[in-house]
Formats: sequence, structure tokens, C-alpha cells
Amino acid sequence: MERMAIKIFVLLCVALVTTQTVWADEAMVSEAMRQRGIVSAGDPARMQAVLAKARRGEPICVAAIGGSITAGGVATKDSKRRYVQQLAKWFEKMFPGLKVRFVNAGIGATNSGYGALRVQRDVIAQQPDLVVVEYAVNDTMGLAKLDESYEGVLRQLLGSSTNRAVIELFFMHKDGKSAQPEQVALGRHYGLPMISFCDAVWPELQAGTLKWETIYADVVHPNDAGHDIANELLCSFLNASLAKLPKNDRDLPALAPIPAPLISDTFARCTMFRAADLKPLSAEGWTCVKSNVWECGSAGGRLEYEVPGTILMLGRNIPVAASNRVELVVDGGTPLPIVRDGHNRPVAKGQNAGLHRVVVVVQPFGKSEKENTDKVQIWWGGAAGL
Repeated sequence: MERMAIKIFVLLCVALVTTQTVWADEAMVSEAMRQRGIVSAGDPARMQAVLAKARRGEPICVAAIGGSITAGGVATKDSKRRYVQQLAKWFEKMFPGLKVRFVNAGIGATNSGYGALRVQRDVIAQQPDLVVVEYAVNDTMGLAKLDESYEGVLRQLLGSSTNRAVIELFFMHKDGKSAQPEQVALGRHYGLPMISFCDAVWPELQAGTLKWETIYADVVHPNDAGHDIANELLCSFLNASLAKLPKNDRDLPALAPIPAPLISDTFARCTMFRAADLKPLSAEGWTCVKSNVWECGSAGGRLEYEVPGTILMLGRNIPVAASNRVELVVDGGTPLPIVRDGHNRPVAKGQNAGLHRVVVVVQPFGKSEKENTDKVQIWWGGAAGL
């Protein structure tokens, strides 16, 4: 009988080890990758509060906000394999019968600057219990750092619910670059769990045991296999968290108060309008097309509106022919040039607190033969620092 018990124990151990190696198409996720992928487990209180809620059988909402990596797009052939969808499935698997919904709030070519403006509308309004924040790649694009706006996203998510868990997720560009160092500093300040896809796979890529083309569709977007790995890292963390969950809710750890800002709380106080929401004071030469974009032709025009805040932002498209022909005038001050490729970065900073009268001026410009459009477009606007 004793020998039989030992044999069963050995078989169980073998089975456990076997389950720790998962194949994502051709990409194997090893235990070493899982360990490297956990930058920090963070303060367990919020995560355990979510797991306890799921254990009680209460509905759960899992969300993610980020850029095109989170959105998936053409880089992923199977939408069900995007990491946020798979993360929601983990809850269904671990808590049979649990009602789980997911929110994928990823938008391509956007960073945490735009994310801070829209997180209330696109994520918080959905009342998620767990939110994954993914901006490590897009927050490196351009010259200015985006630590301030990234902190704004975190503070809005944490401040809008005492029980909401937030996980930071770090991907990287093919050259290994990302905003992970700056975002890790913020994660440690707020005691957040942090998962690094980069830390998990980079040594494998450098050693040649894993090929970039196996897990990426291009230089920045993970394919289905890449999303499988990201999900495996996230679920590994959740498995470890679940294993440490107290048996009784009364033994759950106390939730810590949100600390003072590390950098700034400017982007924790934002306002945003979409094109359809904008009610301009005047619109000479501008037309709202199909309620989703304002357009100004090559003859030029002037669009005037009001917005409160200290940092002003404007989502736009400026054709090559209109380069250096679009300006922003705030409260009748000196015209500020609006660059073509702002990548969701501020168009005016350091404004006084309060309401501002903003004018977008387009000087007449010619038509480019290399482009299909001769329209200056505005998709959205907003401000931080209310």
C-alpha cells in the first residue's frame, strides 16, 4: 500500500511538471519564462478581492486597454486567442458556471496620452473587476516621455473602484525597446502586479531557442502564438494568486489607500469629446461628416470651441500638402503650429487652469498628387488637468 501511495505521488508530480510546459503553436512556454515574466506580484489585496468575488459566484468583467497589440487586428488570425479574451476564459475555467464578460479597449497607434482621456468612457464605464494596461511599446514613440499620462491611466483605474485589480503588461519592439523601465517605477509605486512579455521571451530570442517570426507578425505585433504566450504568463500569475487566496473572505488582506502621485495627477483629471459630441462656437470651412469626423478642405477654415484643462490634445489627420498650414490659437494668444504626426501627443501645454477658447486654423493649401485626400480632419479632442 505504501509503495502504491508513493507511485501515485510520483505520477502526480510528473503530471504537474507536464502542465507547466505549454505549447503556443511552435512557441513553448517554459517554467523559466514564466518566472522571468513576473516582474512583481505587487500588493495582493486587490487581486485577491477579485478572485474572492469570482469564488462567490458573482459576475466578473475582465478588460484591457492599450494599443494595437491589445486590439489584435490583422496580426491575430483568431480573435479568441487575443490575450484579454483568453484571460476571461481563465475565470470561466477556474470558476465553472461563472458569468464572465470581457472588454477589449485596445486602439491601434494610440498611447497612454489618448488612453488617459478615454479610459473613463471605454473601460471604467464598463465597471471591470480586472484591467490589464498595455502601453509599453506605444509610449516609446516620439521624443517626449509619457510617464505622466501613464500614471493618469493607473490613477483613474485605481481611484474609481477600491476593489478593482490592475495589471501592467509589457511588450517590446523588435529591437527590445519599450517604456518598461519607466512603467515599472510607477507599478512599484502603486504596488501593482507587473508581467513582462519582454523579460520572458527576450533571452530565448537572443539565444536562438525561439524565433521572432514564430511569435510576431511584424516588428511590433504579436501573432496568435505571441498572444498565447502573453496569456500563459498572465494566467500563471493568476494561478499563483489563486493558490494564495485565503479560504474565508474575512481573512482577505486589507486594501491599501492610493498613494500620492509619483509624477503628477494631471492626467487623472481629463475630459474628452468625439467629433460627434463637439458643439463648436463657430465652424467656418469645417463640416462634420457622418458625425464621426470634422473636415476642412484645401480652401482653409476656422473651427472654434471651448475646453477646460491645462494640457490640450487633438486627434487629427493632416495631409502632406497641409504641412505647416494648421495652427492652434488658445485664448487669442500666439498661434501654435500643429504638426502632422503628433501620435496623440499634446498640442498645447502649460495652460492656466480653467476653460479655454480654442481655434483650429487651416491656411489654404494645395492638393498633393501622392495622396487620396486633401482634407484636414479632427476625430476627437480633449484636455488633462481639469
